[in-house]
Amino acid sequence: MSKPATIDRHLCHGQDEEEKYKDIAVVNYWWGLRELAAAFDIDTLTTTSGAAPTVDQKKEFAYLQILHYTVYVKLAGAFHQLEQMQRLLAPTSQPGRSFQLRVFEAKEAFGALHADLYEAVCALANQLFTLLSRKHHKQLIKDKKPVLTGLTSGQVKRWLKENNHPDRVALSSMLDNCDSQLEIRHHVTHYGYVPTLVDHQTGTIYIQRGFRKGEILTRFDLKLRANVGGPLVTISATSEAMATALCKEVDKTYRYVYTSDAFEGYLADRDLKLKDSYQPYWERNNTPNVTPVTGPTSGSATAIKP
Repeated sequence: MSKPATIDRHLCHGQDEEEKYKDIAVVNYWWGLRELAAAFDIDTLTTTSGAAPTVDQKKEFAYLQILHYTVYVKLAGAFHQLEQMQRLLAPTSQPGRSFQLRVFEAKEAFGALHADLYEAVCALANQLFTLLSRKHHKQLIKDKKPVLTGLTSGQVKRWLKENNHPDRVALSSMLDNCDSQLEIRHHVTHYGYVPTLVDHQTGTIYIQRGFRKGEILTRFDLKLRANVGGPLVTISATSEAMATALCKEVDKTYRYVYTSDAFEGYLADRDLKLKDSYQPYWERNNTPNVTPVTGPTSGSATAIKP
């Protein structure tokens, strides 16, 4: 049975931490790839010859499992941190408890949220690299050694370019769109501090609207903006918008992987397959009226050639 063109994430089932945020951190095609790949469980892996997979083959498949899990659990973690921020800054939150301590903890949750977004993108870039790597591709070399793990998005884009990948432009754009939601995290990495303004009457914490890496503002600057009605936004609102936008970009990337048969190409390149005993939900449930995937849908990148 052909895989469906669209994914019903509610027919996919994961661990409790994955299930809790399924309708908050919405990434349908992450669930689709999870289902297609049997959650990258090495116990479902075999070879096309029928022989047992090698230790190296199992290690790489287990590595893909870690990366796939990390992408989602970090997106879910970002929304968990958002919940903590909103709870800490609620007007009725913990009466009698130190306001300054609640602000401190909310700012820490703010930083953790954006760190989670960054880690999700790092895991996505490395999973994409591994799934797209083929035996005939040139390796990425650093310090005279091949780089196989721990790549940045920039290194993955360079690898795509060096191998003249047919979808390098579309894939690089996907990674760039993910990276565009990490401005706060990148700023903290290089400058150490994102300026905020606390309203002590309402308990609201503000940041400059549309904040970008490298904008060195002080609390004095933000007060001036506030006094003249400048563009400020709460840290909760800007964080929620960035996390939600990143989920959409991550979903687009997984849609490419799913519809272009990248996973199937990965297996074929390594003479692997999933055991016949495994069935994704569309085969288990014999879901009626599904539209088979024949390739990427209109407007997406072209299919990968194994």
